Parts: sequence; structure tokens; C-alpha cells
Amino acid sequence: MSRVVVVGSVNLDATLQVERIPGPGETVAARAARVSAGGKGANQACAVVRAGAGCLMVGAVGDDQAAVMLTRELEGRGVELDGLMRLPDVQSGGATVLVDDAGENCIVVVGGANAALTAEQVTAGLRQATDVGAVLTQGELSVACVEAAAAWSIAAGVRFVHNLAPYRTVSPELLAVCDPLVVNEHEAADLAAELGSTTEDVDELLALLRGHCRSVIITLGGAGAAYSSPAGSGRRASDKVTVVDTTGAGDAFVGAAMASLLTDDDLARACEAGVASGAAAVQHPGALPPL
Repeated sequence: MSRVVVVGSVNLDATLQVERIPGPGETVAARAARVSAGGKGANQACAVVRAGAGCLMVGAVGDDQAAVMLTRELEGRGVELDGLMRLPDVQSGGATVLVDDAGENCIVVVGGANAALTAEQVTAGLRQATDVGAVLTQGELSVACVEAAAAWSIAAGVRFVHNLAPYRTVSPELLAVCDPLVVNEHEAADLAAELGSTTEDVDELLALLRGHCRSVIITLGGAGAAYSSPAGSGRRASDKVTVVDTTGAGDAFVGAAMASLLTDDDLARACEAGVASGAAAVQHPGALPPL
């Protein structure tokens, strides 16, 4: 059976639980602290496996103790690590996450090994992969690394998916091969602005972005998700759940949607799977559920 290859970031997350997110120059006390595996790439790879699909991780960790913890955590969750490189004389990537009592968060990321990873290393990792059904990328690696993954996907005739998070400028050529491009409402509006539109209407954003990509999904937080492809457009609503922590909810959505697309080329069903996974993700603390 084919599998998803995630080309993405691996971080050690330090999460602080606070009553509210502090403002500029303000100090607040944390109620609790924990350290766990994270990074959008690793989070999405774990979500792919949770949804029942095979997943190979292509990325990098450093030459430090954090790398030991990260590889152990990912292996324990069933992610294949043949493409995860350990770079000498480099620290593993990391993030500091603040989560308030409403479940909202703010995140500061340190690139580390993720920033040191090269396009050539990404291509080498992909060349070793077998039974690849789709390649998934995000915005926490360099543009060059993402473009290398896209180029390999095109040459191999494999579906390429990009989650444009965190948001940054990407080339029209990259957008053109996204199937789908996955963005949230804010990222969709930012991309629309770069394309010359000021709309924030979801249906208008779908139509605009669909003109630049093979297909597109816009996640809508607690409202679910919207999608558009040559087969049609629509929305999928989310059940109402108690929110504990929104960290990693988008990654859970993307991973589950990717697992669905491996066996069923239907964005509506992919969004259903993604919405259900995202709703489950906000009900536990941290980006990943306990092992």
C-alpha cells in the first residue's frame, strides 16, 4: 500500500500553560510546563499514522539530546524515520508554546536543524522512498526544500500537497502543482492579497485560489473546512467540542486529510476526516495526544 512522505520540521516543544497570553513587556506566571515532540512536519506525520496510513518522515534533527527524545517519540508513534537525518554540530529545532485558559496559543519557533536542512538532502531522502502515494510539505522548512520536494513529486508523478503555514510568499509555479493547497482563513486572505484581491469571503477565496492551484482546502477552525477542486466545491462542518488546547489542531486536520486522499481522491471525504481529527486534537493538551 502507498504511503505519505512528509517533508517537514521536527521540533522539541516547550509548552507553558498561562491564564492569558502576556502583552509586550508583561510577565505572567505559568501554571504548568511540559516538553514534547512537535514541529508541523512531525505533528502531521503522526496524524497520518493515527488515521491509519503509512508515513515516512524526511527532515532533520540535530546532534544533541533533544534528537534522541524526538526520534524515540516519533518511532513510538509509528512514523518511519529512514529519511530523518541527524546533522552534526547543529541543535535540533525547537518551539516555545504559550497556551491560555481559552485554549488559544502563541508560538515562537527556532529553526535549528530544520533551517540547516538543504534542498539536496531533501531530494536524496525522497529518492530513497518507495511506495509513495503523496508528498506533504509545510512552511517550516526553507522555500528551497519545499521546491525540491515539489520538483521530485512532479518528476515521480506523485501528488504534491503544501500546507502554507506559517504563511510566506511562494512562487506561482509552486502554487500551480498543489493538490491541494491547504490554508486557514488568515493564510488564504494573505495569499489573496498577494494575488491582488482584498476579499475575506471564504467562497470568493476558494474561487480565487482554485484558479492558481489544482485544488484547495481552507480550514475554518471550529466551523470546519471548505474545499474546491475540478470535481466541485463545498464545506464540511465540525462538531462542537470542549476546547482544551488548539495547538496542533491544523496539523491533525492535514494529516488525516492526507491519509484519506491516499485511498480516495475526494476532497469532501478528506475534509470530513480532517475536521474530525482536528476536533479530537483540541480536546487534549499539546500538539500530540499521549502515547
